[in-house]
Amino acid sequence: MANYITRYGYTSEVDGNNIEKVTIDLIKELRTEEHEKPDDEHTQVAIGNEHWAITAQVSGLITFDNIALFEGNESEIPENMYLRNISDTELANLWLALVENNVEKLKSSNWVQYEELPEYTIDYYREKA
Repeated sequence: MANYITRYGYTSEVDGNNIEKVTIDLIKELRTEEHEKPDDEHTQVAIGNEHWAITAQVSGLITFDNIALFEGNESEIPENMYLRNISDTELANLWLALVENNVEKLKSSNWVQYEELPEYTIDYYREKA
C-alpha cells in the first residue's frame, strides 16, 4: 500500500482505485496558493510506499528516494535520483509506477544525479497556474 501527503500535511492511502484523482489533486496543490502571498514553507507533495518515495516541489524539482536502501535492503535503483520541470503526465505516470511497484517503468525515466539537473530558473508549478 502507498500513501500520499499533501502540501499542507494531510496524508492518506493511494492505490489503483484512486491514483488518478490523487495525482490530479496533488498537481493542483502545487499550483494553487491558499493565501495572497506565496507560501514558501509548504512547497511539496509526495507519494511513497515501503520501498520508494517521489516528492514534487513547487520549484519543479522531483526527487526519488529509495527508502529500501535506508533500511539496509539491496536494490538495483540508486538511493536518490532527480528530475526538473517535467510534464503533469510524466509526474502522474511516475507516481502510478511507484504505486504499482513497477521498477522498470520507474527506471525508464530520465533521472539524473542532483549535480546533473538543468539549472533552476523559475518555480515551475507556480508559473503554470
